[in-house]
Amino acid sequence: MSEALIAAKQISVRFGGLWAIKDVELQVNSGEILGIIGPNGAGKSTFLNVLSGLQRPSAGHLVIGKEETADPKAWRMAKLGIARSFQTIRLIDDMSVLENVLIGTHLYAVKGFLQVVGRSRSWHQTERQLKEGALETLAWLGVGHKAELPVSMLPLQERRRVEIARALMIRPRVLLLDEPCAGLSQQESLALSNLMSGIRTRGVSIVLVEHNVKLVMALADRVVVLDHGQKIAEGTPTEVAHNETVIQAYLGGEVHA
Repeated sequence: MSEALIAAKQISVRFGGLWAIKDVELQVNSGEILGIIGPNGAGKSTFLNVLSGLQRPSAGHLVIGKEETADPKAWRMAKLGIARSFQTIRLIDDMSVLENVLIGTHLYAVKGFLQVVGRSRSWHQTERQLKEGALETLAWLGVGHKAELPVSMLPLQERRRVEIARALMIRPRVLLLDEPCAGLSQQESLALSNLMSGIRTRGVSIVLVEHNVKLVMALADRVVVLDHGQKIAEGTPTEVAHNETVIQAYLGGEVHA
């Protein structure tokens, strides 16, 4: 059985009188791609916010490896090996591609005041290694030749790759991707899908929230379906595609899967 990297236990998030997610349980295993699908307002992004420490759950807790927390923080999740991208790309436009990616190396930078101010040998060595790692990651993602350009000059699909590169610099065990194919053409989405498969081969598990159901079904090992904040199905893509509850709730009626 694969190692469980993340276990979500009865996670609920309430905004006022509305339950955005309610009693959701799932786990993310080592070496897998887990797809999360559901209609708009199903609670998918809210759930990712909990996993990445951007949203405190109203109830429930997470188990990351052997560490349990009911109050996840973004910095803590990063240290535990969880990184993410966002549906709305969050890059700094007036910084270069390389500078944006180096932001993801903050866990590994030299932080001693005297070492930083004095530009010590260890500081120079670490900075060089981090830069080389960032350039290598950008090259692997196909945007290394644009490392020195302002990120604002890149088209959408390349900006997506830069954001993923920044997340990978955290050296995550789990990468959370929130609608990575939003706004991309079919060809660009296919290329990004191949990239996700490549990331998995490097030992990084992926949690993929995506409206492109066909892409999720082709890529994921397991699929979880949320509807109105609750988990209504979980299984292999084939099992989920033939689940009558999913067909009725997600697709809006009786159809042949």
